[in-house]
Amino acid sequence: MNHFDEVTCLLYIDGQLERSRALELSSHAEACAECRALLRALDRESKFLAQSLTEADESVPARLTAPPGREATRWAWIVSFGLAAAALYALWTGVIEPFYNQFDQVGLGERNIFMVMIFEGALWKGWGEMQNVIQGLAMAALGVLAIYLLRRTWRRGATLAVVVSALFASLALPAPAGAAEIIHNKRNYTLSAGETINNDLVVMARTARIDGNVSGDLIFCGQSLTINGTVSGDVISFSESVRINGPVQGNVRSFSKMLSLSDTVAKNVTAFTQILEFDSKSEATGMMIFVAEANLSGRIRRDLMAFSKNVLLNGFIGGSALVRAEHLTIADTAQIDGKASYRGPHQPEVSPQAKLASPLEINIVKKRPNYYSARFYIHQALRWGAGFVLGLILIGLLPGFFTNAMHSTRNFGLSLGIGALSGLAWAILLVISCALLFIGVLGGLATTLVFLPIAYLGHIFVGAWVGELLMGRAASTQGAIARLAVGLLAIRVLGMVPYVGGLVWLVVFLAGAGAILHAIYTRNRALAATAPAAA
Repeated sequence: MNHFDEVTCLLYIDGQLERSRALELSSHAEACAECRALLRALDRESKFLAQSLTEADESVPARLTAPPGREATRWAWIVSFGLAAAALYALWTGVIEPFYNQFDQVGLGERNIFMVMIFEGALWKGWGEMQNVIQGLAMAALGVLAIYLLRRTWRRGATLAVVVSALFASLALPAPAGAAEIIHNKRNYTLSAGETINNDLVVMARTARIDGNVSGDLIFCGQSLTINGTVSGDVISFSESVRINGPVQGNVRSFSKMLSLSDTVAKNVTAFTQILEFDSKSEATGMMIFVAEANLSGRIRRDLMAFSKNVLLNGFIGGSALVRAEHLTIADTAQIDGKASYRGPHQPEVSPQAKLASPLEINIVKKRPNYYSARFYIHQALRWGAGFVLGLILIGLLPGFFTNAMHSTRNFGLSLGIGALSGLAWAILLVISCALLFIGVLGGLATTLVFLPIAYLGHIFVGAWVGELLMGRAASTQGAIARLAVGLLAIRVLGMVPYVGGLVWLVVFLAGAGAILHAIYTRNRALAATAPAAA
């Protein structure tokens, strides 16, 4: 039997439902006890709301006019906020600060890598134009907000004149000039020897071969790129394979399956690849790589930072070397003039003939958590406290949103499905936005900033739902808080189980994100359905 939803029942009670639809609902309610009970409950709520809006003003209660007294200290709140502060401190000192400090050990200008990537155009050279666009959008948003706030005090003719004037002013703005020579819709592109591009060059083709000279940056999106000539600026590539056999006066930023370097890179190399070949004829100022296999036989004038599965070091490093890998091999001809450190699950292989300025710092770590360490359980407790405090804030400041999200969470299968689809869409959008040059890091960063906080908030509602499963539905706010604490603790304990914990957290985050998205969708749909009636 198909039941009627709450919005339709509200329209029926208010007398705003079509006659045929109202007769259908009335006849259905006579035979359906569930819909009949829903109608009675909604009717009571509507009458209560109407009475509360029409009641006369009451005198101020005596408890509000009484002088303030000394109340008992709310130790639960003090402890909760203390746990939250400790969790934030642990997150900063244990994760963010060490990760931030590691970038100073890499020869990338000795500045924050994110500032270099975004504001100095390491991955996108159009940041100057982007600033103008952002400023223009900000001014437009302020203008729209001002018009919206003052719309009732202005005459319609004046508002229309302002809007039309703004439209003509925006159309009169000069279009930005092109800043690069763009080659696209070609299967194969070749810049012959002796030819020179006195500008930035953007190539979108299946294969590209650069035998000539590029006076600016070279940006490539395709399958295969080969550079035999000279590039005066940066080389930025999104491709399957990249072979650089000529000098590059700027940086090399590669997102590819294979990167091969056989000449000089005047600045730095950043690689997100599966295989990196840095042969003995190659040279770079600094290097930061995220690869599966790295063969480093060339000369790095300053620092190396490597995150890899297997690293073979057989060349020269003029600064420090920081390696995070499963396997590290330092061969006979390797030379490191600065501090060298290795972190991984296996002992590195270091040749006695290798020249190291100082002994290699070795930190052997296992992938599984150390269940015998008190620090592990302290971190788990701090993370539980952070989630619990955030749940208290949601219950106290956004009780309506918390209730709606809890309703969605109880339909766990639907929430998990929505979360899985949204997570897949987020991953695809993240990959596409990072691959497309003119969206660049900012697009992927924006999608991450939208989805990840939703997923983190979602585990709070899943925890509250798990608490309800263990203790039953709550009849008061204190009961909901208790169930939140118990549910978050249960999830935290299950998440610590070897081999199963990762799957548990994946399900929790996806289901929680789906519950939040479903709650937002349901609320917006209800508001859209009741808007014509309110008008």
